[in-house]
Amino acid sequence: MKRLEKVFLILLTIAAIQAISVVEAHASPAKTLMQQLDTNKDGLISLKEAVRHTELLRNFGLIDDNEDGKLTEAELAKSKLTPGNAKSAVSE
Repeated sequence: MKRLEKVFLILLTIAAIQAISVVEAHASPAKTLMQQLDTNKDGLISLKEAVRHTELLRNFGLIDDNEDGKLTEAELAKSKLTPGNAKSAVSE
């Protein structure tokens, strides 16, 4: 019986890990950008952090809706910007 419990626990752990991987694989482009560029992990992207993404830097002022000099994940989500694109970041 204990062996069956161990096997069940291992299978349950594997299933949980796979579920987490699927969720992370479907992260929004804004969330992915935030994770990649928010180096100080404050939940915002500053101009200094934005220099690593050319299109983000080029369109920073247009994306920064509240003009506070920092981008939130919500502001990024409104743009069409993705981690690797070279298209205009501003929604039409």
